[in-house]
Amino acid sequence: MAYIIINTTFENKKDAENMANKLIDGKLATCIQLSEIESYLRWNNKTQNSKEYKLEIKTTSNNYKKIEKFIKENHKYEIPEIIAIKIKNGSKEYLKWMKGEIC
Repeated sequence: MAYIIINTTFENKKDAENMANKLIDGKLATCIQLSEIESYLRWNNKTQNSKEYKLEIKTTSNNYKKIEKFIKENHKYEIPEIIAIKIKNGSKEYLKWMKGEIC
């Protein structure tokens, strides 16, 4: 089984918290960290920066498509960040716990 971390960002903390709770309650993720960040990007040919809230969603690659669809259907951004990073190594105990908590 392959494990991944999906990163996404939100404009406000309440939306990020709601998404985290729904993914955990739906057993699509085992652990999610929420962090306040400062983002710099180009949008509509302009450099922009703003405060955002980042979720790091720990899950399996089997759940990627479900989570991607869920984020797109429940996100306010026109094009939300949805990036998956493969977990190459991890403690056996932690990965076993992850496996046991996900659908």
